[in-house]
This record gives sequence, structure tokens and C-alpha cells, in this order.
Amino acid sequence: MLVTPISFKRRRRTSHGRKYPASAVALTVFLACLSTGAIADSDKVSLTPMTVYDDRVDPELIEQPRMSNQLNRDALQATGMPNLNGVLRNQTGLMLTQGSGQMMTAISLRGAGSGGQGMLTLDGVPLFANFAGFYSLSHYALDALDRVTVTRGPGGERHGSRTLGGAIHLQTRQLQKTDSFLHLEGGSYDTVRGATGAGLTTEAGDFSAIVGRSDVFNGISQARNGSERDDFGMTHASGNWSKEFSRGGLNASLYFVRSDEDIDGPGLVLPRRTLGWVDDKRGRFSDETWVAQLRGQYDLASYWKSSLQLGFTQDRQKMVTTAIRPFTLTSQLFMLDWSNSHRLPLSANNKNQALLVWGINTQHQHALNFPATQTVVSPNLRGELSMGAWQWSADARSDHGDSYGDHHVFSLGMNRALPQNMSVWANGGTGYRQPGVSELMHPVFGNKTLQGEHNAGGEIGWRWRPAPESEVKVSGYYQNYRQMIIMQLDAGTGVSRAGNIQEVDVLGAEMQSRHRWNSVWESGLNYSYMTTQNPATQLRVPGRPEHQSVFWNEVQLLQPLKLRLELTVRSGYWFDVANTLRARSAARVNALLKYQLSSKTDVYLRGENITDERTPELNDFNFNGAAFYLGLRTGF
Repeated sequence: MLVTPISFKRRRRTSHGRKYPASAVALTVFLACLSTGAIADSDKVSLTPMTVYDDRVDPELIEQPRMSNQLNRDALQATGMPNLNGVLRNQTGLMLTQGSGQMMTAISLRGAGSGGQGMLTLDGVPLFANFAGFYSLSHYALDALDRVTVTRGPGGERHGSRTLGGAIHLQTRQLQKTDSFLHLEGGSYDTVRGATGAGLTTEAGDFSAIVGRSDVFNGISQARNGSERDDFGMTHASGNWSKEFSRGGLNASLYFVRSDEDIDGPGLVLPRRTLGWVDDKRGRFSDETWVAQLRGQYDLASYWKSSLQLGFTQDRQKMVTTAIRPFTLTSQLFMLDWSNSHRLPLSANNKNQALLVWGINTQHQHALNFPATQTVVSPNLRGELSMGAWQWSADARSDHGDSYGDHHVFSLGMNRALPQNMSVWANGGTGYRQPGVSELMHPVFGNKTLQGEHNAGGEIGWRWRPAPESEVKVSGYYQNYRQMIIMQLDAGTGVSRAGNIQEVDVLGAEMQSRHRWNSVWESGLNYSYMTTQNPATQLRVPGRPEHQSVFWNEVQLLQPLKLRLELTVRSGYWFDVANTLRARSAARVNALLKYQLSSKTDVYLRGENITDERTPELNDFNFNGAAFYLGLRTGF
């Protein structure tokens, strides 16, 4: 596994022609200078290693310097958030739009929509969206995850995902026998959450299991003008098994989650007398997801590693509202992935190396309640070369059996190390994704006439590490999308439905920075600029703000007491494709005060949206106000 210069440990994987607007460039440079200009000497402390990895094979060569982010177990726990919603909001280029607390979330990454399948992967298995374009991020509790990785730009097919702007990759948590834990919290909206897990080591392998339950007994109404209280309940469980052999290993994982909740539905919104989301006392929604995978790896020779992964996921939804006929939708995906990697040292000290990876990825999707089936077979090839300060990479994939025809995609990348702990990189390529069966067949939000989406574009970037515990990364990118799939709101009827936009141009810039000022104070600043435009209409793509930023500080007030403050800001954006309904800009503050009782036990007080900023992110949907939670986490 590749690691950054912060850590050099190697662990075996067990699972897994336009110019930028001057104002945007100036703002990006200003923010970068602001976050690093005051860097001074500070006490040295050890940081948790940040790793960059590939979900299918053990990378052997180059550290990818792209705008990738990986949050390991310690980083996830440091946020204090219960699930993915809170963690992903501080990632550059990633836009989340959500209604009330536990409601599903629309995701876009560098302009590309969340689609119906593949924006999220779990242990390498692509996941279905709960609705066409919406994922229930609350279904993935951080207690059950070891790592969360956000990748951007071309090359995402390496990770089992075929989305175009990037993807979010989750790895379930595998506990050792000393990692058993209990986590409890409660707070606003009559919320109670709990999780526990334990690990066991035997001659038959390492076993671990985690179970948890979340209840919101008095949540706010989903409808923006609603008055009723909506409840939410969720049970999740996961298990892992791994066994290492002299020349390989096996890993299996299982994840289960079921949620039941009150929902609202479409109706007449007063006083404007248009269709929208209103209180619905009959509305109920349940969702059940299973994800399972088995992966084996074997060293056929000193220069040849082969792996085979079998994956399965099923998502079953049941929905009842007053205005929509009750329905059940069950989507299944079967995956077979065979991968082979060959490492070739080109010098005695291994400074110069080459890597060749080849294999076949097969995915079969099926909707049980509707006549919808897709099978795609995709041979793929990747090569990497490291020669001194230069590093190159290239990969290609060919899709066969798609009902939309055969398609071929590729990407190329380059990285150059520079003096003063700096490096520059560039990459570019093409992408393709066919619609998922849930996007096509969903009774309410699906569209049987959807076409596959394509893109082409590139990125350039620069990274600087002015101090061992400081880093700045800046990048700019351009993407052209054809037949982009997004959820489209008709402002006249209030109806949302998946649809294609014939062409979209996306231009963006991103900056990530962090710095430890001394032994007790660390801070970071992330900023994203992105403009989207349909060249045929000159209109903006809905749900894509131009500006997003997050500024956080973590301060050790006393030896056992730590305070974390986080400010997130986003600019306004359009709700609808006709650009007639607009969301206002919003700024929100989160806080976490944690008291460390012992090395394995802490109590904390977490505040979410403590400024009580209720500006809606989805048209006609509510947004949670200020909320506070008290929690205990202990190990045994």
C-alpha cells in the first residue's frame, strides 16, 4: 500500500480553450496564502498516516497526488459525527443537498450527479441510490467504518465505481480483540443512538461484528411549511472475517441496514397554490440494504499478484403516501472482479519501478419488480512508471454487453516532484456510465428513456508541504459532460424526475490546506469554486453552488479537554433546470467539546448547526435547526 511521506508503513489490504475567471483564481490564491502565510516553527507531534490506495489491488508504485482525501479511523472519530452526512460536507468539490435530519441526500462531485448506482462503494461493491439520485448517508454509521476515501476526476473505475466526477469509497471496520467498544449518545429531537462491536482472533481467522440502533422520536417535518413531527428508526449490523496465508489471504464482509420513517408527500402548497412537498400523515418509507463480498488474493510469483472478488448488493424500498400509489422496488447487483498486478523493479534501490495491472470487471443489475436487467463485461488495463522525480500512469476500460452499445474510456496522468517539498501533477481522460436500473425503473423519480452519460476533461494541480505537518494542494479542472443524468425539478408542476441534459460545461478550482501551529492547535481551510453551464441554453445546472468552503480549528484546551469548531459556507444556487427558483447562501457552525477520561474512554458534547441556520437545501423541504448531543464512547 502506498503512503505519503508522513508514514512509510506498508500494510496488506484485507478488503478492499477556456480560462478561469480572474476572480476565482485570485480568491483561490488568496485563501491559500491566508492558510499558510503565518506558518511558524511548532512543536513536533506525530500525525496519523494518510494513505492513498486502490480498492482492487495493492498499489506498489506511486503516491497519487490528486485531490484525493482519505479519512482513517482516527480522523472519522475526531469529527464526532454519527454518520457520513457530517463528514462529507467538508470535502472540496463535493456538494450535498439534504432536507430534514435523516432524509436522503443528493450528491454531486465536480458537477456530475449522484446517479442511481456507483457514487458510493462499500468494500469495493457499488451501491444503489435509495431514490434516483439520492443516497441515505445516515445509513452508514461511522462506528461501522474504517476508512472513507473521496476520489476526484478520471480513473474512478479502478475502485468499482463508474461515475464521472469521482466517487466515495467506504471500507467496513474490522476489529481486533483489543478494539471492542461501546458508543452511546442522545440529544435534540428526542434522538438516541447506540453501537457496540467486538473482535475475535482464532486459528480460523480474525472475526469482528458491529451492531447499532438509531432513533429520532420527534424529528421535524420534511415539508418546509409542515407542522407534524416525523420519526425515524434504523438498525445496522456488519461483520468481517479475514484469514492470512503465506502467499495470500481471504476477506469477507457483510453489511445490513434497515430504516423505517415517516415521510411527507406531494400536494398543494399554500398560499402559492402550486404542487410541492406537504405534510402527509399516511406517509411511510422503509429501506433495507444488504451488501456482501468475498475477496481472495494470491501471490502467483514474486512479481505477480492475482485477486478475485465476488460482490452482491440488494436494496429494497417500500413507500406509501396519500398522493402516490404504494410501491415496492428491489434492485440487485452482482459483481465479479478479477485483477492481476505485476511489479517490475528497474533499479536496485527500487526507486525506479513499473507496474502493470490487468483484469476483468463484470456487473449484472436486476430490478425484481420490473423487467429491467443489465449485464456489462469490462476488460481493463492500467500501467504505472516511476523514474526518479517523474511518475506516469495510464489506464483504459472497455464496456461490452451494454444495451446502449460498447464504450471505451481511458485516462492519463503525470506527476513531477520539485524542490522544497513541492510537486505538480496533471491528468485527463474520458468516462462513461450507463443508467442504473433504479434510475430507469423507479415508479416516482425514474425515467425509462434515460441515456448513458459521457464526459471528457482534465486537471492540473500543485502541492506544497512547507513543514512536516503542513500541506497545501491547489488544482484546476475542466469537464465536458454529454447526456448528464440529474434529478430535474419542474418549477411549474413541482415534480422531480431523473433526466438527461444534452451538454454541460464544468469549470472549477479547489484548494485544500491544513497546518499545526503548535502542539495544541491545528486548523485547516478547504475551498471549492465551480461554474456549470448548459451551452445550448446558457443556464446553470441546478444544485451546484459556485462557492463552498469549510474552515476548522481544533484546540487542546487542557490536557484532557479538546474543542473543535467548524464553519461551512456555501453560495446560492438554482433549484430547477429553468433557473427560476433559487436557494439562498448559507453559513453554519458545528462544534465538538470532548473530555478524555482515559485512553479508551471519552465523553463529548456536540453541537450541529448551532447558528440555527434553516435555509433549505432542497426546494419545499425543511432543514434541521440547532441541535445538541451528549455522548459516551468507551473501549474494553
